[in-house]
Amino acid sequence: MDLSNYNLISVLEAILFASPEAVEIDKLCVFSESKKDEVLDALDELREKYEANNSGLRLVRKDETVTITTKEELGEIVANFLQSRKTPYLSPAALEVLAITAYNQPVTKTYVSQIRGVPSGEIIENLVDKKLLRERGKLDLPGRPMSYSVTEKFLTVFGLEKIEDIPYPEGLKKRRDPENSQQTITDSSEGN
Repeated sequence: MDLSNYNLISVLEAILFASPEAVEIDKLCVFSESKKDEVLDALDELREKYEANNSGLRLVRKDETVTITTKEELGEIVANFLQSRKTPYLSPAALEVLAITAYNQPVTKTYVSQIRGVPSGEIIENLVDKKLLRERGKLDLPGRPMSYSVTEKFLTVFGLEKIEDIPYPEGLKKRRDPENSQQTITDSSEGN
């Protein structure tokens, strides 16, 4: 591989950044196509760069391995951030409600409950709290029930860019076309 467009420090930093664990210095030599003394000098420069720029990162060398970590004093902030990004626990029932909603949206609590054969309102409310479902608007039907659809967070959690990316098992009809649906939605921002 031609690394001539990159300096050794950049190559080592990229490898260390991409690695989920400490990397042996010998491996850094192999993959950067460099001699050990060159790698050690470049690692010293990288460590100094992080220290001089008051970076949030630091280079940690232990025995014959090296890694990039966050600075200790930023640990609590990073831990809080990582905790906030954890995928919420979803029970089998919640996954079922999400699937019904994703394939048939917009849906009502009654519709989901009829498909599942059990009351599903509480699960829907929990999914709204987790920001995986959102209130879409009230339907122009008796009782004006609220309709629900999946959110951007749902797409992110399930690794989708758009709702059309949901895979359809063979034999499952494409979700109904909202324009051809008999249900008319009134925007939820219009006086609930």
